[in-house]
Amino acid sequence: MSGNVVELTQALVRMESVNPAYDPASPGTPPVIDFVAHWGAEHGFEVERHPVQGGLENLVLRLSNGPGRHLLFNGHLDTVSVVGMEGDPFGAAIRDGKLWGRGSCDMKGPVAAMLIAAQRLAQERESWSGTLTLGFTPDEEVATAGIRALIGQIARPDAAIVGEPTLLKPLRGCKGNIRFAFRCHGKAAHSSRPEQGRNAVVAMARAILALNDYFADVLGAIQRPQFGPSTGSVGIVQGGSGINIVPDECAIQVDIRLIPGQDPEATLADLKAMLRERFPDGDGYRWSFELLHLDVAFEIAQDHPFTEAVKTLTGTEEAQVAFFCCDASKIAAIGVPCLILGPGDIAQAHTAAEFIALDQLEAGVETYVALARDFFA
Repeated sequence: MSGNVVELTQALVRMESVNPAYDPASPGTPPVIDFVAHWGAEHGFEVERHPVQGGLENLVLRLSNGPGRHLLFNGHLDTVSVVGMEGDPFGAAIRDGKLWGRGSCDMKGPVAAMLIAAQRLAQERESWSGTLTLGFTPDEEVATAGIRALIGQIARPDAAIVGEPTLLKPLRGCKGNIRFAFRCHGKAAHSSRPEQGRNAVVAMARAILALNDYFADVLGAIQRPQFGPSTGSVGIVQGGSGINIVPDECAIQVDIRLIPGQDPEATLADLKAMLRERFPDGDGYRWSFELLHLDVAFEIAQDHPFTEAVKTLTGTEEAQVAFFCCDASKIAAIGVPCLILGPGDIAQAHTAAEFIALDQLEAGVETYVALARDFFA
């Protein structure tokens, strides 16, 4: 057994840290930050806490061991909602060789593996030299405020690993996104006289069809090997207040996925221009656009020395890419070679029965230790 990685994962899962954007009653990450900070101090790490907007904190644990290169291990401590989960989402039960509960896979298991790996390295200082920083953030699941602050709060690392669950195979890039709300404001009327109103739901239906064509014709033409095309999806539709009322408002929320090399600002400008042209104010309708989130994509070359080293260490012939977004893109955006690598399977993330396999946790510790030793050699 590699230290107490299973017990540490259980302790982390048992602390609720649902992002308050999903559940305003959740305590969020502060209790987990407190726990990990205490753990770090107990095990001899330099401990720093840095403010993040909204009253949150980033946590930095640092292991300095003489001159050498600087490696960052990054993980997030917030989780998505527990609504609809099977069993106790914070029970951290062990069954069938798996540890169950919200965050077990995404990504408290990987965080625990990083911590135990760092503890091992602290006990083996004679075998390496350099600086290992562990940076743990809040708000990855919603606005990525934590990582955006963290990159300015620590010394620039020479390379970074983001511990999203990848079955311990390195991913060399991920997609970005643009998320926005589009609203139609019409005019209410009694449903027996619909001609006296302006039906915002019907107008929005036309906008949804126009967006679907844009996704296929415009975004679909923007492609990159392994990543495939840029894509778009209408995820939320809200409109109407009663079956006998012509709806005066309808809103949608849209998720655009960006690929490396695609200019987010140019894509956003083109999208807004299309909507303004196709759906101008007038004839009793008014339209509004609200940008909710913008996140860049990133890619590190297949033959980059860091990629090659981690591929060799993990027995990976070709590093794949992620279609999801994560904190790695913000680290890569400041020019730091970055890979996504962690125990667990992303297919379990955000599910009603989230789990992480115990053998993945154990292998995660060994992989992180071996990676750090190789990097600092």
